[in-house]
Amino acid sequence: MTTGSAVYGIAVEQIASGSWTETVPAIHIDDVEIAEVPPPASKLITFDHASSWQQANIGVGGGQPTWGLSLDNTVVRGVYGGKSLHVAERTRHYNRIKFNDAFTGLDVTPGTQYDVSVYAKVGAASPVNAGYFYISVIDIDGTLTGSMSYYNDRTNHRTLVTDQDWVKITLPYTVGVDPLYGIAVEQISLPGYAGVVGDVYFDDVELVKTGVTTEIPPSRIPPEEMRIVVDGKPVVYLNAKPEVKDEIPFLQLPKTFAALRADVTWDELTQTATAVKNGRTSTIAAGDPTAHVNGTTVGLAAPPYVKDGVLMVPASYVADALEATVHWDAEQKIVSIESRKVNVIDVDTSEVRQEIWGFGATANGPVHDLMNADASTREFILDQLFGMEDDQAGLSIVRLEVNPFTKDDPDPGNALQATILPSPGVWDFDTDHHQRWFADEAVGRNPDMRFAASVWSPPAWMKDNGSAVRGGRLKPEHVNDFAEYLRTWAKKYKEDYGYDLRWLSMQNEPEALVDYASAIYTGQELAGVVSAVYDAFHADGIDVGLGAPEGGHLGSTWKLLNQMGPAAVQKLDYIGTHFYTWNTYDAYNYDLRSFDKPLFMMEYSMPSPNDSTMNGGLEVADQINAALEQGYSSYLYWLFVTKPAAPTSAAMREGLVNLMLDRTYAINKRLHTMGQFSRFIRPGDYNVKAESGDNRVTVTAAKNMTTGKATLVAANSSTEPITVTINGMSGSDVSIYRTSDTEKIASIGSYATGGGSFTYTLAPKSVTTFAE
Repeated sequence: MTTGSAVYGIAVEQIASGSWTETVPAIHIDDVEIAEVPPPASKLITFDHASSWQQANIGVGGGQPTWGLSLDNTVVRGVYGGKSLHVAERTRHYNRIKFNDAFTGLDVTPGTQYDVSVYAKVGAASPVNAGYFYISVIDIDGTLTGSMSYYNDRTNHRTLVTDQDWVKITLPYTVGVDPLYGIAVEQISLPGYAGVVGDVYFDDVELVKTGVTTEIPPSRIPPEEMRIVVDGKPVVYLNAKPEVKDEIPFLQLPKTFAALRADVTWDELTQTATAVKNGRTSTIAAGDPTAHVNGTTVGLAAPPYVKDGVLMVPASYVADALEATVHWDAEQKIVSIESRKVNVIDVDTSEVRQEIWGFGATANGPVHDLMNADASTREFILDQLFGMEDDQAGLSIVRLEVNPFTKDDPDPGNALQATILPSPGVWDFDTDHHQRWFADEAVGRNPDMRFAASVWSPPAWMKDNGSAVRGGRLKPEHVNDFAEYLRTWAKKYKEDYGYDLRWLSMQNEPEALVDYASAIYTGQELAGVVSAVYDAFHADGIDVGLGAPEGGHLGSTWKLLNQMGPAAVQKLDYIGTHFYTWNTYDAYNYDLRSFDKPLFMMEYSMPSPNDSTMNGGLEVADQINAALEQGYSSYLYWLFVTKPAAPTSAAMREGLVNLMLDRTYAINKRLHTMGQFSRFIRPGDYNVKAESGDNRVTVTAAKNMTTGKATLVAANSSTEPITVTINGMSGSDVSIYRTSDTEKIASIGSYATGGGSFTYTLAPKSVTTFAE
């Protein structure tokens, strides 16, 4: 059966079976024939013979949690039994169920017409007993976003589904020129039926061919967007996307120039942008057909203009402003930019920026596995994480979880992470032994160890879903209880246990509805919590910095901060965030410095599959360089240690060190590239200006304000050695340390600076630290 993919031919070979195990040495083949078999005119999908919803190739979208899916043999359509698909824990109208195999095997020739249908019934557990549902055909890959990803006619074809009987939801559909990926069902809000159906059953998905038409629907796939590629890496724009006007390609200046590591300022009054890089200054204004580069007037291909509040400039201007090479492929709609490679690193220790708080990771449940490892493994790994000698990383921040579970939780991993307040008025401090053991070991290796803490969920009794997992919201009547809970926890850990608890985040990833400890907040809800916790801590005089919103990516953090409003943000001591989906939601799209608060990067782990090599280490090093350049005071990886179920497990990416099931361990190279920063840039140092003229080399510099000594970290992501001139290191010599494919924070020795300017060759794929 053809699927639309390329077909290259057919093949014949032999298989061993039973007593027929010998190879046939010679064989004649003749009359190869391919005959067309007409596809069936209809298809009925039931779940009667599937062992799970996964086997039935069911998908979800619109935030529908997969833990709410199951096959049910008690609520089924018809009198012959079987199974239906049960969808529980729906919280939004657009929680979507996808039947991915709907069109498989059917005639999908453009113009073919079908009646598409599915039966549905509201479950008894639903908080509302009726709602309107409709079908969409997924005729664009579901990985795309936006309404154009699905065809529906919900205005004319929607059906009221109730808890009384099974009803049939239908949609007439004509196959167009786009590929088909299945069908989807979701709810629509209408007057009188605005509540979300939280529990629903589906059965008997059917597609019946009704005819053929010559009126073929046009493609609903949007035309390919114009793309910008800088030094081989695509740039992602969330607004003010590049576009072609009068055959001239335009791109937005701020994000593009930031990707090229230029410093950009914007004068709203005159609508003028100024960019500076490598001593080259350029200015350009909306509506002006000329620009100025180092005082010289240059003509533009077309005047700039403002789009989405951002200045759009002709792509060719990048060549004028930054001496880059710009190529426009009009057919492919790609602007390729190669930055000018200036093999110079400039350090300016007089331009002092944010204080450095430190580098580290999260303890959480997995340190229980380390606590129970054999003594030699345990001691070695702890030394690797916190020691300051040889190849040890010298990490300086431990992030703890404020545990939400109860000791009688049926999941042993959850029971291990028991809260100090399991029920109203019942305090139990005989908890958290694994994290406190780990904290003590860290302090034993570094008495100045600093601690941050994050809440994954309030205790279950404070929440509207009565659970520490699967989201749920803090009940308004328990906001003050929650504030007192955090105050008590912080005071216990800081004063009684003696940990230098510097930072407390009120919620980890407030928009993540997940099957582990979690809670959901809007920015407005979070603002109320911030105010209550702020009042409780300040009334007690406890010296712990309060942070929020700690979104899972910068886009989430940005949105929540704007929802919280200036008054609540003003009460924060820092803004916490995570760096997930970095390529889309990076620090250049979301400059959190605009909120005028210290910035704390509290969590990131690399995508699967795990890259334990220098490539993965360089990814983390480049991200640290970008974070510090954008004003962040700290950088934490996700977990110190993990214990993956298998070497291929996605959990391998989550830790700096992996504890293997055979009682060995694996240290990911990212620990050592982090150590190139944390060993030599210590808490209390200050970030200073550092600029690299080559985009393949990212840099960070810091200064000890007491000694005046500076440290430079340079990451070379190229496969070639790069010789650079380093300016601005004032010491007579520097000590050099390097991590590469074959080295782990290796001491390279001392190198003379020549009075502030020296030349050095950075090894391929390496991170090198120069310490005065």
